[in-house]
Amino acid sequence: MRFADGIPNPVRSIGTMGASMDFSKLPLFSLISQRMGWLTDRQKILAENVANADTPGYIARDLKPVDFAALANAAGRGLQQSVTDPRHIGASAGSATRSPVTEDKKAEATLSGNTVSVEQEMMKVADTALDYQLVTTLYRKQVGLIKAVIGRPQS
Repeated sequence: MRFADGIPNPVRSIGTMGASMDFSKLPLFSLISQRMGWLTDRQKILAENVANADTPGYIARDLKPVDFAALANAAGRGLQQSVTDPRHIGASAGSATRSPVTEDKKAEATLSGNTVSVEQEMMKVADTALDYQLVTTLYRKQVGLIKAVIGRPQS
């Protein structure tokens, strides 16, 4: 299975000398896969909002964000960051993983009862696309590191 931009799904395995490595067992790849899934789902919902911008009574929807940092911490139990210098930067938080669809309570309704603001939705689409690009870059870098470790040339 491949994601929309042609990147292989991290759950697939890379074979080396008859053996295979299941990326889904690596916490980072599992989190990357969850994040890509959440971003894909969010883009679909935002596209539905834009498509229904002129539908009377349509309520704008979005995915409810969940603390991605908490999931990363749970996946990485036993792996603690070392701060060997006071100038080190602390852990940074991501934004979210899969969550239920909710109504966008910040949106104001028009006379027809529609709460979709095309400008706001397009800003959310752009943010989601940037997040997706960041996650795919992270994925590619991690695959490159694994290939370097096992001695395969990077492509």
